[in-house]
Amino acid sequence: MTFGKRSKKAIGLLWVGLLAAACNLPVAAPAQWAESGVEAAPITTQSADELLSPLVTPFYQARPRYAPGELVDYIAQSGDTLPALASRFNTSVEEILRANPFIPADATTMPPGMPMKIPIYYLPLWGSPYRILPDSLYPNGPAQVGFDVTTFVAAHPGWLKDYRAFAAEANRSGAEIVEYIARHYSISPRLLLALLEYQAQALSDPQPPPEVREYPLGHRQWSHKGLFLQLAWAANTLNDAYYRYRAGKLGSLTHPDGRLERFDPWQNAASVALMVYFNTLLDTPAYEQAISPEGFASTYRALFGDPGRPTSRTSPAV
Repeated sequence: MTFGKRSKKAIGLLWVGLLAAACNLPVAAPAQWAESGVEAAPITTQSADELLSPLVTPFYQARPRYAPGELVDYIAQSGDTLPALASRFNTSVEEILRANPFIPADATTMPPGMPMKIPIYYLPLWGSPYRILPDSLYPNGPAQVGFDVTTFVAAHPGWLKDYRAFAAEANRSGAEIVEYIARHYSISPRLLLALLEYQAQALSDPQPPPEVREYPLGHRQWSHKGLFLQLAWAANTLNDAYYRYRAGKLGSLTHPDGRLERFDPWQNAASVALMVYFNTLLDTPAYEQAISPEGFASTYRALFGDPGRPTSRTSPAV
């Protein structure tokens, strides 16, 4: 195959335009375009910051660019350790100890509610500071005592109340499957129910499409078909992120489009777990909606009331 002179010239102009765009340089319209009377469309380029920005406008305001080592206020959360805090704030244990001389050098876990000053070193691409769910409502712990899953599910018209399947060597109802996962994975049954309602209308829609019953949480793999396996996968995904973040071993996630998001240094483990969970399932607009106050948190509030996140005490205003 051979190319004529015009084709070769067009290819050359294309390479010039691509090179200029990569270098963020203006590109002039070719002379023959002007001579022909055809108006050339302007070639626009993007800066590095624009290329790294989200595809949708976030619902939150970005953190300021802190001066290196600037002291910021922090209230210790349950499970906080000095190494984990150092990782989240991009600082060191030694600098935290110098800024808080009342903390013993051999201290391990910080007491919840303790005010601290932490030297912070700014990193780009910090994500949402909004706390979707407080850590106290994440595990199947004291906050869940007295909650009857079967009674709660029976009071709602959705498909979950009539669901039955063979799971864990027994025929179980939908409510019993939720209870089983909550107990064996030590995760809140309220959290599981809210996920089922947010993603599959399990408590409000009595006649969902067949695929919703098969893959209610949207993890469409044949090896995780059915309510029991969907919930088991969700609990594993959530717990992995929850405990890795608390240990200081998880600091960011990568979106399906390749965009990096670092977790806000003041963020809590339960919210990070939900962010990681939704990121595995949703595109960017749906993810931003899910982690916003009008997303999953709204469904949780409608079912169980406002969890009462003390964000004003533990996370400074952005």
